[in-house]
Amino acid sequence: MIIWGITGNSHDASLAVMKWSPNGLTDHYTLKLLWAGLSRDFSGKPGDPTLSNRMLAHVRSNALWAHPAKIIWYEKPFLKSLRQLWAGQGFTFTENNIKEFLRTKGIFQPVEYAKHHHSHAAYGYFTSPFSEKNAAIVVLDSIGEFQTFTIWHGKGDHLKQVYSQSYPHSVGLFYSAMTQRIGFKANAEEHKTERLAKKGNWRVHYRKFMEEIVLSKLPFKLRENLHRGANWWRPELNSEEDLANIAATTQKIFEQTLVCISSWCQMHIKASNIVFVGGCALNKSAIKHLEHIWDDIWIPPNPGDPGSCVGAVLTKYPHHVDFNADLWYNKRHKNGRQIETK
Repeated sequence: MIIWGITGNSHDASLAVMKWSPNGLTDHYTLKLLWAGLSRDFSGKPGDPTLSNRMLAHVRSNALWAHPAKIIWYEKPFLKSLRQLWAGQGFTFTENNIKEFLRTKGIFQPVEYAKHHHSHAAYGYFTSPFSEKNAAIVVLDSIGEFQTFTIWHGKGDHLKQVYSQSYPHSVGLFYSAMTQRIGFKANAEEHKTERLAKKGNWRVHYRKFMEEIVLSKLPFKLRENLHRGANWWRPELNSEEDLANIAATTQKIFEQTLVCISSWCQMHIKASNIVFVGGCALNKSAIKHLEHIWDDIWIPPNPGDPGSCVGAVLTKYPHHVDFNADLWYNKRHKNGRQIETK
């Protein structure tokens, strides 16, 4: 049976082709990743939210892949719409009609839905190379439905959520809002904030951040909802030096939060390995601070939403896959990293 996992309709559309095969007359099965790709690598549009016609033509050119038995979507559109309504973004139920979104691309197969953070966690854990199949999984992004940060324990073929934090308190939203405050594009140019931080002094504005923006690091609590950015904060701080210092403080608070999360995982989860997924997993400078703490760290290719096209399928068929990063089309991803730390 061929299954497609799909993300999109907001940013970074992606598609994975996976094959499910039963092992005789038993409950056991084999799951194999055959191919995965991002729309932007076919259309040339950064963060392309649509399913590229060229990408679909590429997949459908293989007769064995062209007619999947079902589609697994990477998040719950109804929950997402409720959160957007609650957050004051208006009535979005129509634009979150995923069946209609897929029909515009000639996809009429049955659709199942997975939770956003579950898709992230399944992708990270079930593609990890940990031989003992036991790990802590940290999912950090801006927001998925209502959740903004979750911790999971993966053991064997089982995933259990052990910690959850909800909107509007989000370290991902914090980092993106301060990226916008510096003058970069939120949810796209956070890597520029990470680079700029190396030129600044985090101590200069640290107290201001803690008194005016951040309430605590674990649980990560914000004094203000930063969903719409932070351009309102201290507009007088606008010199190149000020912006570098803001970036440095943003990075420092993010790193401190990650260390707190890591410590919590060690205290509450019996595992020597850890997986990081979600857009925040792309922050290499912060991850480096944890390399001496864990035996191994795994960050899969495309750890943000695009990787969830694979993860969505793995939520329904929880099974370790024989993962080959080269199956990602055009190899434009950052290769999955297993960081051996001891």
